[in-house]
Order: sequence, then structure tokens, then C-alpha cells
Amino acid sequence: MAIFKMKHPVLKLLHIFLIIIPGLLSAQSLPDSGLVAAYPLDGNARAPEHREFSGKTLRTKAVADRNGQAGRALGFQPGPGMEFSQAELPLNISPDTFPVITITCWIKAGETFKYLTPLRSGDKKQRGVLTDRHRGSQRWSASAGRDGIIHGSPVLKDQWTFIALIYDAPNEQARLIVNNQVFGGRARQRKSNPSTIIGAFNGAMDELKVYNRALSPEELEALYGKPIDVNIEDFAIKDRSSYRRKMEARRNPAVEAGQQFIAGYEELIIRDSVHSPNTLHIFGPGDTITVLGQAGDNWLEVSNQNGEKGYISASSLISNAYRTGKTKSVFRFTNWLGQLFMMNKAWNWFFAALFTLLLAVALKYRKPLNDWFIALGGKAETEASGSRNEGIVTTRKPVILDRYFPVARPKWWIISPGIVFALMLLGGSIWDPAETQWFFNEGARIIPTGFTLAIHWVLWSLSLIIILLILAITAESLHLAGPWAGMLRLAMLLILNLMAVVVCFYLAVGIILVIFGFILFVVALFTLLGRKR
Repeated sequence: MAIFKMKHPVLKLLHIFLIIIPGLLSAQSLPDSGLVAAYPLDGNARAPEHREFSGKTLRTKAVADRNGQAGRALGFQPGPGMEFSQAELPLNISPDTFPVITITCWIKAGETFKYLTPLRSGDKKQRGVLTDRHRGSQRWSASAGRDGIIHGSPVLKDQWTFIALIYDAPNEQARLIVNNQVFGGRARQRKSNPSTIIGAFNGAMDELKVYNRALSPEELEALYGKPIDVNIEDFAIKDRSSYRRKMEARRNPAVEAGQQFIAGYEELIIRDSVHSPNTLHIFGPGDTITVLGQAGDNWLEVSNQNGEKGYISASSLISNAYRTGKTKSVFRFTNWLGQLFMMNKAWNWFFAALFTLLLAVALKYRKPLNDWFIALGGKAETEASGSRNEGIVTTRKPVILDRYFPVARPKWWIISPGIVFALMLLGGSIWDPAETQWFFNEGARIIPTGFTLAIHWVLWSLSLIIILLILAITAESLHLAGPWAGMLRLAMLLILNLMAVVVCFYLAVGIILVIFGFILFVVALFTLLGRKR
């Protein structure tokens, strides 16, 4: 180092070259794709290249940055009473605004023993950086909403620290990077405040950047200036949301120009323009609708056999009309099945009551039903004890299945798969709706893969129980009534089990409504009595 103390101009030039050129090369590699806002925080909260996101400061001051340059970072300190200096940024980092987001900054804490909220968009359940006591020390942490807090490494006093937050709402995951370490976890969060607050702690912040995508490890290393190599295997976020796009594609298959549909119901409302509330035509049942072309934003231009033209959304067309060559009755039946769990329709409650009655009858007369299928299959009960052949009695040895089938108890045996499936759906929807949806659309398989939560194993175990129950009912049907009559009995039982699923759902909703109504009644009663007093 002594050589650079010499006054020789060549050495001075070499010194400048060694300092500036690597910085320029590093700056050229910094990520800018998807950059929403960049705050240099040079003593203020302005965003020079994104002025609409420039914020306001309160009792802040310009301090030296991590390179020792005076006035190039934003300092925060305690104010009068419990107040702190802070800056408010008009930047909404909610999941509904940015489903996927990366937030990076440099931060320095002047105190390490207090709970801090250096960056927040609401309370501690919303997106943001905070500190939380864990394993004996305050640690840099990330809010994970319903899933608590993702803890990072300890907060060190007066040391500039690189922080990066990655939130992926569709996949319900978050990643916290503290210097060269990666910390990951689940993060289910709701909508937060429309602005972001930085500060409210004793320390400083520098170079705050917000991206509308997840930065790669290499891009984060370019911002940090060093390798990120601790727990890097936890960085990747697996795609757990693509099934939703597949479901949407199945619900709304692509409709192309030239395709023809037939109206399946009494009225098909045709609008005068895209997204318009004005009704231009009413196409009746049996009318042939020809798709003339895409009109943008999931809307179509259509015409009927009379040459009347207008616009309709693709989802409305698919829900209320069927492709030429298909059968109207099949279309109406599948539509009805798809709407069976819409509990706001009075007819669905009627069907739920009818299904309840049919299940009660089937359970009450299950033995006569078994006898009827046995007779239908030609397997009379006398065959089990023996038969006469030329005056000689021959006895058939009892089959091992005779010990178990037909199952007499429990009474609801024949609909047990449907009951378990309904309880599985109801319980999963209460416990974790997103993971339950993922399991049934993508995660359910005999050999479990991608299971990371307890709910996955519970749903998988219940699925195996349902499979075993169906296999047992199949064996029982074939044993009692033979091949073809046994399959007929199995088909009947499967229909009864589907009814059981519907009934369980409507009973659960009915019980909830009764409890809710009772609570409202009690509250109203106490309110009325209180007024009389």
C-alpha cells in the first residue's frame, strides 16, 4: 500500500483506474429489466427516473453511505416521544398490484436490541423488512403474512447489510437474502396499504430498488457485489400455480372464428359492443351462433342465422351454448352438475333435500337391495350352503369373503367413500384452501411428490383410505351379485356416494347458517333487552 502514497502521476492514474473501472463494469451488469422504482436515498426520498413514486421525508437527514461518501444515504433517528423519522413512498407493493416482486436495499442499524420495521406496507403481516427476536438475538426478517415471519441472520450494530426480499404471491412463497445467505419460507398475504413506509428505526438506508419480477441469484450478486452462496439451494421457487391457468383454459377453451354454437337456454344476451351493458339482440334456444372473430379481452363478435350481429364474452357463450354436433341434453346435464355446489340457487337446495331422502331410503333398505342384486346376478343364498345333485347333498366350502361381505355395520358403510371425501374437501378448505386446490388439481398421486406441508400428507392419507373403501365396495359387489349384476350394484353405490358428497356440503353450510342465525338472534335479543333497561 505504501507505493500508492508516492506522488508519481502514473501511479495516481493507475490507482484511479483500479477503483473506477471495476465499478463501471459492475454498474453495467446491474439488473434493470422490470425495475419499477429506484431510490438512491441521497438524503431524500426522490426517485429520479420514476418521479411518480417520489416520496416525502419526515425528520430524516443525509448521512454517509456504505462507501463512506457523505450525504449519499438516508439517516433515521428517534424523534420526540415514541416517534421516529421516516419516509413515505407512494408505491403500492401489495400482492394484488405486484403478484411477484423483488425489493433490495442496503441498511444499517444503530441499535440491535429493539424490534424494528425499516420497510413496511402495513402491519407486520404485510410485505416488508423487520427485525424479530429469534434464538437469542434480533434478526433481519421478512413478513410472511399468515405464515408468520421468515427469520434471517442476526442484526449487527453499525454494519451495512445487503437485504433482498422476493415475494411470489401465486406460489405463496417468499425469499429473504441477507448479505450472502438465503432464507426461505411460505408467505400467504393479503392486500396491504397503497403506500410504503421506510425508516422508523435508528439507522440508515441506501439504494432502495423495487422490481416487478423475481431477480435471479446472479442478478442479486451483481447488486450485492459478492457471491451469494449460503443456503443457495433454498433459493428456487417451485411453480405451484400453473394448474390455475390450466383450469382456466379448460373452463374457457379457445374459441376461433368460424366455429358454430347452438343456444342451449331460452335467452342468450348479445351486446352492442365489448363490455357494454346495452342489449342489442336476444338469441333464442335453437339459434345457430357463428363466431365472426375475436374482439379482444375475451370477447367475441358473433351472428345468428338471421344475420343479426353483436358481441358476447367467450365465457358466456361457452356457458350458455353448445358446439354444433353435440347433444343439448348432455350439455344441460353437465352444466347442471357444474352448478350443483352453487348454494345461492334455490333449486340446488331442493336437490340436496331429495338426495338426502334417497340416501335415507337406500340405507334403510340396504339388505333388500342386496338381496335383489343377488337374485339378479343368479347367486341365490342357497348356493352358499349346498345343492342337490341326484339325491346327494354337496356342500360348498365358505369363501373367505363370506366372513366380511356384505358389511352389516356401520349402517353408512355403502356411502363411506363419499362421506370421507366430503369431510376431506370441507376440512381442507377450512385448513388451507390453496393447498387443497393444488392437491386435487396437481398434487394427488399414489407416490407422493412435492409434499412440503402437513396438509399434503393428511389429504394423501385420506385419498388412500377412499381408494381402499372403493376397492372394498367393488369386491363386495362382485362377491354378492357376480360380474354384471355386481357392476350394476357398484354403479348404484357410486351414484349414492356422489349424492353423499353433495348432502354433506349442504348440511355443513346449513349448520353454519343455523349457528350464525342463532348468534344474530342472541345479539339482537340482548340489544333489545339493553334498550328496554
